[in-house]
Amino acid sequence: MSPGLALVGLSVIGTWGVASIAIIAAGIIMIFFPGEPVPGGSDNTLGGVFLLVGGLVSLGLMQMVVAPLLGIDPPLPISAKKIIPHERMKRWVSAGKLTDYPDGLPKEIRLRSQRIVIVRMGNRAYALGALCSHARLPLAGFPGSPIKPYPVQEECITCPFHGAQFDVTTGKVVRPPFTSEWNEAHPFLGRLQSKLFFFNKRAEDMQTYPVKIEAGEIIVGLPR
Repeated sequence: MSPGLALVGLSVIGTWGVASIAIIAAGIIMIFFPGEPVPGGSDNTLGGVFLLVGGLVSLGLMQMVVAPLLGIDPPLPISAKKIIPHERMKRWVSAGKLTDYPDGLPKEIRLRSQRIVIVRMGNRAYALGALCSHARLPLAGFPGSPIKPYPVQEECITCPFHGAQFDVTTGKVVRPPFTSEWNEAHPFLGRLQSKLFFFNKRAEDMQTYPVKIEAGEIIVGLPR
């Protein structure tokens, strides 16, 4: 990512983001503390709802604009229609030694500009698209953040953001995001964000990549 683009992105966040948060705060105040009604005046509660919705929409638009500048993918779903069959992946690239990957823990890498998550399970390895199909968030979490990758269980990889699960061998959806169990255990990433993502509460099958092990090295097939 270019330092210049990063500076522009941070500058936009510092202005647009603060303005959006101020609008949201004003809306909350008007809704919950409307004050004394004024004869012939407008309804402060209705105005507060308008400001709250406008502020949330503004934050969403900001993320769509700023995310590409910072190298972050916008939280939009990935359609299963974009899945490329393995037969078209004959460009074999080394992903490093098998022992470089923690057993049973997803690890994201870049191979020829492709963001891929490698899952090692003993002497086997699997490769999937690194971004969850639900909202394009990294299945391996954000490095250096509290959001860490979940250990693979029963050959399923779990999105650490909203709880969607996928079969590492096929990429098929095993569990949708925002289940009641997930929301109960995760008040912010589950219960709260399920309301923000009211328009998107399903995941589609994930892109997988062919993998072979040669002399202890992981070789991943990419599209030509």
